[in-house]
Amino acid sequence: MQKVFLTERIHEDAVAYLKENFEVVQGTSTEPGEIIRQARGCAAILIRSARITAEIMDALPGLKVVAKHGMGVDNIDVEYATKKGILIVNAPFSNLNAVAEHIVMLLLALSKRTVRMDKLTRAGEFARRNAYKTVELKGATVGIIGLGKISRRVVKKLSGFEMNILASDPFVRQEDVGSLPVTMVTAEEVYEKSDFVIVHTSLFPSTFHLVGAEQFRLMKPTAFIINAARGAVIDEAAMIEALKRGEIAGAGLDVFEQEPPAPDNPLFAMDNVILSPHNAALSSGALRAMAMDSAMGITEYLTGKPVTYPVNGEMLNQQ
Repeated sequence: MQKVFLTERIHEDAVAYLKENFEVVQGTSTEPGEIIRQARGCAAILIRSARITAEIMDALPGLKVVAKHGMGVDNIDVEYATKKGILIVNAPFSNLNAVAEHIVMLLLALSKRTVRMDKLTRAGEFARRNAYKTVELKGATVGIIGLGKISRRVVKKLSGFEMNILASDPFVRQEDVGSLPVTMVTAEEVYEKSDFVIVHTSLFPSTFHLVGAEQFRLMKPTAFIINAARGAVIDEAAMIEALKRGEIAGAGLDVFEQEPPAPDNPLFAMDNVILSPHNAALSSGALRAMAMDSAMGITEYLTGKPVTYPVNGEMLNQQ
């Protein structure tokens, strides 16, 4: 019986599903050396936050498929996997709604200063209620960098607030959005015109530090930036400086350049910043869906069935 290695814990339903066809080996560490030691003899690896490098793939000659519990595969060397003939699968639709809802939550919390108001009220500073003005969303402009599957759901959710919605994406034209209530503009226009800037793009070499000092200088001093994609899409040091100088009004972040962030990260001391621990996708429903879809990809490939969500599908054509 072929073996499937789990680098981290996943939903029990997916484990049971895998056990119908395979021997499941539960890992105890995401350290490369431990993955190599514990996954020997396994035909598949299912990962969450663990990194799958060329070193790991070289050390596991029997590895045939790597499954990502989620959408982003920036923690897998996909190019090297393709060269090695290793299929990568993921769960590209499993957490869309959970992440979209989280982005909207961050936007609402920033506009209404929810966290700050909660702290003041609990501290007995009710009288300071006039000191902090909130922002009405009706008539405000939100701009989105990257109009992928999650961003399109965000657009639909925000449209009910009667906001002006702009977006910039080099791969999307106005005629591509159909009836979606969004106007495609340049990236510069997004930064210059928006009261809220949502950055939601995958992390590639081309999008590393896509948003930096130049972009923050274009933004309104009353504008907020929101990131629930990948931390390194934004130059965190430049963002911290922009917040300190008042170039932007605040930020809502679910991701960081370094995860977990250092205890002395300056963002922790800023009351105009709302933070969450990279858990936008971790609703109960999304966790099960991510686990099931990634487990399905392993099962499909190893049992010779058509693969629903291949990442490097070109590898299949070479077989």
